Amino acid sequence: MKQTPHINKHKQASDGVRQLRLVIIGCVRISQIAYPRLCQLDHLGCGRGIIDDQPSREPQLEKMTLISLLASASLGSATPVAPRQAAQQVVRINSIENVAVRSNGLILATNMNSATLYSVDPVAKTSSTALSVSGTNGLSGIAEYQPDQFAVIGGGKSIYKVDFTSGTPRSTLIKTITEAQNLNGLAYFDNSTVLVADAGRGNVYKIDVNTGDYSEVARDPTMAPSGGIPFGIDGIRYANGTLWYTNIFRNSFHKIPLDPVTAKSTGAQTTLWTNLMGDDLCFGPNGKIYVTTNSRNSLVEVDPTAARPSPVSVGTVTGSTSCAFGRTDKDRNVAYVGGGQGVFAVTIRV
Repeated sequence: MKQTPHINKHKQASDGVRQLRLVIIGCVRISQIAYPRLCQLDHLGCGRGIIDDQPSREPQLEKMTLISLLASASLGSATPVAPRQAAQQVVRINSIENVAVRSNGLILATNMNSATLYSVDPVAKTSSTALSVSGTNGLSGIAEYQPDQFAVIGGGKSIYKVDFTSGTPRSTLIKTITEAQNLNGLAYFDNSTVLVADAGRGNVYKIDVNTGDYSEVARDPTMAPSGGIPFGIDGIRYANGTLWYTNIFRNSFHKIPLDPVTAKSTGAQTTLWTNLMGDDLCFGPNGKIYVTTNSRNSLVEVDPTAARPSPVSVGTVTGSTSCAFGRTDKDRNVAYVGGGQGVFAVTIRV
């Protein structure tokens, strides 16, 4: 059976500063792509990894593995990002895709090539396995919808419940969306509903975590994949009738109004920028929004009240993919950032 190529966004990102010209030889399963020739330039945000030549049982996880890459640097306009501080590494875990923080202060971290949900202690700076989610080979977006109950995407088509309330964490399947192409971003909507972005189809679903019922609530050209890269809308967050989202390979950031009851879109989207790569995002305790920039290796701060916000870098994290703020009195102003080399801490002035 022919395997459909998929993009690995950790290593395939291009922004306004450089573009990668690619030759696709075939698909393999990876933990992280290595292409040392590209790593001669630090700003490419490269990381070395291991290539496994076994076909993936879940190809939607890989987003396309590239065996041979030809890179050509090209200059272009991009939002200037001047790092304000270097982040402090909490733990080293390869290729973190998404993070969430429990009320007890522990960080949960996912990896798109592993069913392991990691638990990270930011005080002891240690990591362990919270649980392995059965039925999938990889995890991506994660969000808490009830105290110590989380929804997490597995395998690009399924949403699982992870419940810590009984002491021993347990995972159960909520729903498999068979028509989905590449579920990636996930956000809290209310205590029984989460929003899930399909990067391949360019739309957003709402899903009842108790019944598994789901429906499409938003679709827009700005959510669609760009060109030949089958990966569009990425990170999503919802608050107060507004869905905020990135499109990673369009280098764009947007918002769209949603009905606070039905979650259906109620108006046109607003484009906030088109010249800076955005991966995932999180809300800060100061009312600001924070966006990870993947190959731009930073965490940027955004004022959501500005008509045309100007992102300001607040920290440097190689291959930054996701963020979540601490929930204890000691770390409420700390953004925990997932990236290609683990989980990092960035202290924010609030």
